[in-house]
Amino acid sequence: MSENERKELSRKIVDCIRAAQWKLYERKAKLGEPVVVADANGLPMEISGQEALNRALSTLSKEEVDRMQRYL
Repeated sequence: MSENERKELSRKIVDCIRAAQWKLYERKAKLGEPVVVADANGLPMEISGQEALNRALSTLSKEEVDRMQRYL
């Protein structure tokens, strides 16, 4: 496998993981369930599904969102 093929495979894996997380956050938001995340100190804390969606969206570039959309 060439270096370019490895990079492409890695990018696809990351995009699929992001899409799976997005689906989970959407489901949690619709059901009004909390999402458990780690705070700055690595301790677990609960946030709403909507807050998880907002945080995820704020960390992604438009290009990353567009790539992720292919797997939703």
